[in-house]
Amino acid sequence: MTMLERKTGNDHRINGKNGKEIPISREVLVEEWRNAPEKLVKYKAGVVKDSEGNVLYEYSKGTRLVILDKEVMDSCQIPWARATVDKAFELLERKEKKKNVNVLERGFGMGIVASAIVENLIPRGGTYTVIELNRQVAEYVREWKNNYKELIANMGSPMTPNPSPQISMAIVEGDAVKETEKLAASGRKFDIIISDTFPLSEDESSVNDLLDLDTLVKLLNPDGVFAFFGFHTGYDGRLNEKQGNLVDRHFEDISRTFAKGINPPPDYKYFNPEGGPIVRELPVIICSKPRLPATA
Repeated sequence: MTMLERKTGNDHRINGKNGKEIPISREVLVEEWRNAPEKLVKYKAGVVKDSEGNVLYEYSKGTRLVILDKEVMDSCQIPWARATVDKAFELLERKEKKKNVNVLERGFGMGIVASAIVENLIPRGGTYTVIELNRQVAEYVREWKNNYKELIANMGSPMTPNPSPQISMAIVEGDAVKETEKLAASGRKFDIIISDTFPLSEDESSVNDLLDLDTLVKLLNPDGVFAFFGFHTGYDGRLNEKQGNLVDRHFEDISRTFAKGINPPPDYKYFNPEGGPIVRELPVIICSKPRLPATA
């Protein structure tokens, strides 16, 4: 029998000797997530009905990513991801279309955001860097990268009027917080940062992408933009207080629009909160004009 026998929540264990809950360090949670097996769950298309049997909407067949029994991502989120990426590029290019855009993504998941980023980079050129913690997901990122590199290479040639776009891709394996610190220390700058990590503890819930904004704003160019996926338990169309305080402290401008037509399958708990309505629209939040932290 081990000292830490079983989970009682995201960030506590029961001590095998005295039965008391003890907190777990973030380092332990990081290692647990790094080594956890990932599982892709396939589901068929169907319909969602109300209590009287009326059809509310149809949903497509899809795939769900599960790690440590947590719903990490679902293909029903594609409209949300694409709307967020498209809006980030739109706000970056307020005056004219920008060339050679440098993009950082934190948390690859199923590659939904990544694919939308690269498709936006194809007419512009630039770089795509992704930080991914889970080892199995990182292995999939390498496969995804090779497939996209081949696709891009076949788009044109020096003999045609439209040669293939110049896009470089880099994969960074590790904890988003620590790897972001390393990038900032190296002097890297990005035009767009999109963060979609998964909360490792209950304390990180809804603000897991915002806790190291002091570092993230250092990575942004002055006209750069930052996006995160601001849905949270009890979502009513607004940022919760913690989210609002953090983004307001670090950015002068915050654009809030909505992605509509989200069609989740009924067993996707993330968008089917107990006792609440099914989530059919989601916030597209793009932060710009970063406020750099004061220096001593």
